[in-house]
Amino acid sequence: MCSHSLLSEVSMTTIRAAFYARVSGEQQAVAHTIESQIAVLSERAGNDGTPVPPERQFVDDGYSGATLVRPALDRLRDLVTVGAIDRIYVHSPDRLARNYAYQVLLLDEWRRLGVELVFLNRPLGQSPEDDLLLQVQGIVAEYERAKIMERSRRGKKHAAQNGSLNVMSGAPFGYRYVSVREGDGQARFEPVTEQARIVLQIFSWIGQDRCSLAEVCRRLQKAGELTATGKRIWSRQAVWHILQNPAYQGRAAYGKTHMMPRGKKVRPRVARGRPAEPRRSNTPVTADLKEWVFVSVPALVDAGLFRAAQAQLQENRSRARLGRRRPGYLLQGLTCCARCGYAYYGKTTHQRGAGHKMKDFRYYRCSGSDGYRFGGERICSNAQVQGEFLETAVWREVSDLLTSPERLERDYQDRTRAGTSLNNIELLKVQRLKLQHALERLIDSFTDGLIEKDQFTSRMGRTKSRIADLDAKIKADAGDVNQLENLRLATERLRQLAAAVGPHLANADWHRRREIIRTLVQRIEIGPEVIKIVFRVTPDTRGLGSESIVATLLRGRKRA
Repeated sequence: MCSHSLLSEVSMTTIRAAFYARVSGEQQAVAHTIESQIAVLSERAGNDGTPVPPERQFVDDGYSGATLVRPALDRLRDLVTVGAIDRIYVHSPDRLARNYAYQVLLLDEWRRLGVELVFLNRPLGQSPEDDLLLQVQGIVAEYERAKIMERSRRGKKHAAQNGSLNVMSGAPFGYRYVSVREGDGQARFEPVTEQARIVLQIFSWIGQDRCSLAEVCRRLQKAGELTATGKRIWSRQAVWHILQNPAYQGRAAYGKTHMMPRGKKVRPRVARGRPAEPRRSNTPVTADLKEWVFVSVPALVDAGLFRAAQAQLQENRSRARLGRRRPGYLLQGLTCCARCGYAYYGKTTHQRGAGHKMKDFRYYRCSGSDGYRFGGERICSNAQVQGEFLETAVWREVSDLLTSPERLERDYQDRTRAGTSLNNIELLKVQRLKLQHALERLIDSFTDGLIEKDQFTSRMGRTKSRIADLDAKIKADAGDVNQLENLRLATERLRQLAAAVGPHLANADWHRRREIIRTLVQRIEIGPEVIKIVFRVTPDTRGLGSESIVATLLRGRKRA
């Protein structure tokens, strides 16, 4: 009797429980916040005798349930795959995903791996009726979300068409938004005198003095004018947004953007504390002008000055296009700083060269090294690099990759154990099976009273630790094998691409080179001494993919 009670106690403590919580950005203010979910999940796990340690608490705070690309969910799925989780607590199915198909995918994946899933709002049974109920709940949740979003969209559009500013979440620079509560039931824009003066000055400099955006920024910073956030640094983008906003001529626009699925990334996503994947699966896109709904607000500039500013902006754009007598920078949008994370941009200087003749010199320069962008103080000391040297070196690496596609597989094998990983996996699986049988015999011995509790607990801990180590090795070797197989497929794709463009590599013009580089290069990280070219090579090289191989260049003396 005593041994059975001890076995029950041991079995309870050996269940490796975890929980998953999620709340999207728009739900932060409602009742089910992350904190409340964590509290009820921890309480339930504790009541079940399986407390969840911090390292097995997976929280996606501010991530949409419309996508499965979430950092905490990815980590949880990785641990489940290697057998490190026995039970998962979740508040409700819609916390896993809003889309029913995604819910089913996760449920099937975890059930197949033998993981118990516990929803707090309903028991998860095994009968067909239970599965049907879960399916109905998932479909209803998806339907309700779509219905609420459509009702909200139509309601806001109707209110805007009736001249209501209640649908506006805030006011642009130059105004103060007076909410329904503050405005006795009617929202409105109130001009802020000091900011309104700055707005009028910006329109005057563009529409009357015919300045460029850069000149306007310089004048604002010289005058010490403050931005909406209280900073003294004005960006051309901020000024451009002010000049494009029709509210300043008395017509605030509702519905200027609508949400669309996020497209494939072209520029490298700079880290600087941000997650590698965006929190939301959708991104705002400018709507057609015919879809905008205009609401009357106090005007800060007259219609004539507003039109003059728009005409001058168009003239500035035309003049800029005429000034581009030569192709731009070959690697624009691909370069970033390995030290601070900011983008490198192209810059041309006119200075004396050989024979004291004036000549244009092209460089790639770190944005973080420009003091004027950060209140007069540089945040990065990484040096600029000669444009000709960098573009030539990158093109040489890309050409070499297309000329010798098998280099991918060879380089990867040199850096990993992939050549022998497949055999290792089979040996490791045999060792794991032996340990699993040993663990079962150990439990039987304890149940029969052949060993004491202290001895059982110690030996069981060592055995489970060895099993966990083997699982980690199996996962690592499996990753090597999968990566090698993907690279073999990618090599074949590269051969096909090389056959198509290979004859033209030597004589490729600027536009052809840029197209090929953007197809194969993920990003170029420029460091103080080393430049890394990260290729985007997957079994399908036609689309964006994960990083797979890195070429390293030494900057050496080719730096300014």
